[in-house]
Amino acid sequence: MPDRTVILTMVDESHAKPGSMLEVLLQSFKSGQGTQRLLNHLVIITMDSRAFDYCRSLHPHCIHPSTFKHYFATKTRSFQITDHSVFSWRRNNVLIEVIELGYNIIFTDTDVLWLKSPLENFHPTQEISISCNFSSDGERAYSMHEGGIFFMKANAITLEFLKHWKLSKILYPTTNVEESWCETIMHNEDLVEMYGFRVHHVDTDHFGGFCQLNNDMLEKAHTIHANCCNDHTSKVHDLKIVLDDWFQFRKHVKNNNSTEKMALKWPQKCTG
Repeated sequence: MPDRTVILTMVDESHAKPGSMLEVLLQSFKSGQGTQRLLNHLVIITMDSRAFDYCRSLHPHCIHPSTFKHYFATKTRSFQITDHSVFSWRRNNVLIEVIELGYNIIFTDTDVLWLKSPLENFHPTQEISISCNFSSDGERAYSMHEGGIFFMKANAITLEFLKHWKLSKILYPTTNVEESWCETIMHNEDLVEMYGFRVHHVDTDHFGGFCQLNNDMLEKAHTIHANCCNDHTSKVHDLKIVLDDWFQFRKHVKNNNSTEKMALKWPQKCTG
């Protein structure tokens, strides 16, 4: 973009094949409000050759895995993105390299629908803009996870913060690699303050997800994340239903000049 912002996502062959989440993601860009023009700024980083070949059949901007071969080592079997720790390590190392090139980053997971342009939610000068969702599993167990999309500002503060994160994972490899930047920020408040790493918290209504459903979602949300769901097939099934509801919602609003709430028909297969 003119301000050197690029939209990134990462896929392996399990997410880049016929009937996969990559197809649903691209369809949401094509059918969302103000999102079609953003497709030209979307760069898809592929983690294996099969994903690259299929990506090129759908989208012009696909990065071959050899570009980041030191992170995407060739394997005999597909790397599964459900291995969150490995994925977080690879993703965050890619972020460092792109930030070093001077590009601001909007990172989106593949299981996110872009219904409206989310750009207005990102703070142009703060280091990260992110929506942190809270989920609970029992009385004591809880987790804080991002809404499947975040913005990172390319500057010296962001780069030093990311490098500190990388160094800490090298020095202390037995510690858990947080699955989200929300957890990283929450667990390292002193480090965030020391580096001056400014966090802009986006309203969770704007970055919705399956974990926190409400009947205003189609009206208020810019993106919808298929979180609280670990099965790829279920995610694709339910995201397609969301897209269909989105088409019906826009048609309803256009014909009736009304924002009357629609009962959600999803999730159906994503139940936790």
